[in-house]
Amino acid sequence: MEFNPTENPNAMLPPGTVHLVAEQSDRIILVPKPSSDPDDPLNWSKKRKWLNVTLLLFYVFTTGIGGTSVYSVFTPISKDTGISIAQLNNGTGYLFLMAGWTNVIWQPLALTFGRRPIILLSLLFCVAISEWTAWIDHYPSWAAARCLYGLACAPVEVLPQICIPDVFFAHERGAFIGWYMFVLCASNFIAPLIAGFMNDTYGWHWVQHWAALILALNFVLAFFLYEESMYARTSVEGEKVNQLPGMDDTPAIQQFDVTVGYCKKKTFLQRMKLWSYNGNSFSQIVRIAYRPILIFFLFPNIMWAGFMYGFALAWYNVYNATTSSILSAAPYDFSAAIVGLSYVAPLIGAIVAGIVSGPVADWLTLRLASRHRGLREPEQRLWGLVVYCILMPAGLLIWGLGAYHHAHWAVLLLGGLLCGYCNVSGGAYALAYAVDCFKEISGETIVSVILCRNTLSFAFNYAITPWIDAQGLQKTFIAVAILSWAFGMSFLLMEWKGKALRVMCAERYWRYVETQVVRFT
Repeated sequence: MEFNPTENPNAMLPPGTVHLVAEQSDRIILVPKPSSDPDDPLNWSKKRKWLNVTLLLFYVFTTGIGGTSVYSVFTPISKDTGISIAQLNNGTGYLFLMAGWTNVIWQPLALTFGRRPIILLSLLFCVAISEWTAWIDHYPSWAAARCLYGLACAPVEVLPQICIPDVFFAHERGAFIGWYMFVLCASNFIAPLIAGFMNDTYGWHWVQHWAALILALNFVLAFFLYEESMYARTSVEGEKVNQLPGMDDTPAIQQFDVTVGYCKKKTFLQRMKLWSYNGNSFSQIVRIAYRPILIFFLFPNIMWAGFMYGFALAWYNVYNATTSSILSAAPYDFSAAIVGLSYVAPLIGAIVAGIVSGPVADWLTLRLASRHRGLREPEQRLWGLVVYCILMPAGLLIWGLGAYHHAHWAVLLLGGLLCGYCNVSGGAYALAYAVDCFKEISGETIVSVILCRNTLSFAFNYAITPWIDAQGLQKTFIAVAILSWAFGMSFLLMEWKGKALRVMCAERYWRYVETQVVRFT
């Protein structure tokens, strides 16, 4: 339906509650309703959609490789340059911090000039900085390189969550966001794996040369094949209470979409132009930049999603920051290549989570919606976090206590596998929940979530080495495991009060929808 700013918010369903299943036939209702424009991304052919999302995920993969390929070669870099392991971990923290906060610049540009030019610019910068990183020889240059790479790769944190709803319907998003999380995390595991062998054969410098080459390949493919998905849409995901089945004879769904009449399909060159422009002024761009910061504090559901996503990544970063130092030391004494090979364990966990988390969450949501008059509530998908709350603490304890007591390396890798699974699944549930709760401002809420996530990642990367030095592996990982369980279980608070919080924020939400510069599909 089309939002009327004079509409009484109390006459609307709570934000995030949508009618997703037709009760009489169990037919899935398409939300949002596509227009009659052949170039509306929702109307693209399946092949065109898959090409678009494949290139998007390849962008996620290659930028992830550029940022994480050094994880398994921290020890060789430290020996060659004199940069301490703590300083190398600090650099990783700076990368996360910049990759979060510079999205207050990238996201307004992507919403004003399109997704395509931002991806291309990001890739060009990543190529240059990855190549420069191969030549660093002291800490200041390392810190600068990590900060600049965080700036360059930052769009990977928000663009997929904007592009996926551009192209896919509400009932499809969970699966693709799950795949996004899988690819993002898998790149973090595959890059160190390959980098370890590359270091043993050619030296750590070639790790960065290789990252620059694969990023350059991505740029070429995106330049010739990645299509802009930005599209102006007037319909929103919201319904009036009296439009529900059983309330009266009014049809359940009355989404309104703009009448476009006859539309001539764009040519290939028109679809591949370097940028678009939707007419935003500079003051509007500034408004897009600062609103996510306000949204984080004004919408409790988004604040919870940000902390959930942030802690899911932070617990994995605790594992990741200790991998090279633990496995390179006695009694394991692994070479860089074998340290890299150990990342197969979290990769397997990520694969399982990528296959299971999104589709299972979508399936569960549809089943629960069919039992509740066809209504989809965002909290329905959070029940998948029950598994997370069991496996994340277990993985951290197995890894940390196993290393402290010099357990067999296979025991440690089991912990890595569980951490890899939970890194993907925890992030996927949090992101999908944030998008579902306040869909019409999702482009802004995602930035809010990423700012929280990356700030937490920076803090943990900065603090983990001194923490372990002060308390030791055993006490540190016991504390981290308890914290991961406690915050994971906080999803029960959202099951209890999540809908009430959305109702409380409804009037504010529709006011934000009315005043937003760019409407998200």
